[in-house]
Amino acid sequence: MESRTPTIVHLNAELAKLTMFRGLIPQTTRGERQGSAALLGPYRDGILFAGKSAGTGHWEDHAEDELVHVLDGTKILDIVSDDGPPRSFVVRAGMMVIVPRGAWHRFRSAEGGTSWSATLPGDHIESDVDDPRTAEPKKVIATGTPSIIDLNAELAKLTMCRRTPQSTMADRKGSVARLASYRDGLLLAIKFSGKDHWESHPGDELIHILDGTAILEIVCDDGPPKSFVLRAGMMAVIPQGAWHRFHSSEGATQMAATPFPGEHIELDVDDPRTVECKPA
Repeated sequence: MESRTPTIVHLNAELAKLTMFRGLIPQTTRGERQGSAALLGPYRDGILFAGKSAGTGHWEDHAEDELVHVLDGTKILDIVSDDGPPRSFVVRAGMMVIVPRGAWHRFRSAEGGTSWSATLPGDHIESDVDDPRTAEPKKVIATGTPSIIDLNAELAKLTMCRRTPQSTMADRKGSVARLASYRDGLLLAIKFSGKDHWESHPGDELIHILDGTAILEIVCDDGPPKSFVLRAGMMAVIPQGAWHRFHSSEGATQMAATPFPGEHIELDVDDPRTVECKPA
């Protein structure tokens, strides 16, 4: 079978290598930003990217939704949402934003901010203007309003649930929050301990461990499932179609960007290939 090894990202370690870039302007080049930004790895049809910057970035758009998580500092999102002037949204540390596909937007920060994003190449405008339609009136169109998520506030509402492969949605109530729609699935916040069921998804799943430690078991090849330890501050990209499950003895808190629909197996088995699956 085709190898389906997950991409493991030590986010905290990568961020520790970066320095704050001050004086960001729309014309700033990648070379000038060296040392303040990091390519973390591939994700679906784009990349995972982390950066530290102060100043104003260029206007840009993307062919799919962009996911941005502000970890430190404060950023302002300017976005063309309708026929009126661009709207501005404050995104503080512990908050996330989903920028709709095709929406022209930029981020700026006077004090400086640290963030990671799931993004992909798109078009951009290097002119330093308050409204990108004044520079490229035929290129820029209004597309929609962003989803702003106060992740820290949502996590504070959750309680830890000890899971088994047979745990129902009712059993998990209060331990899972549906934060927003994202691409072909959902953005979720989860607090759990115990052992979850085996599952697979029609697209890559993105996991960010926010607290605690979880073990990812995954069917990568024709051999037995492999195990990966994910600690707080680490991320994993689980390949499309790969059967996997999580377990944690001490408990873990995670953010997940999960494509739907998927399949799952409710039996507590060491290898999901020994039993049949159910639609999720």
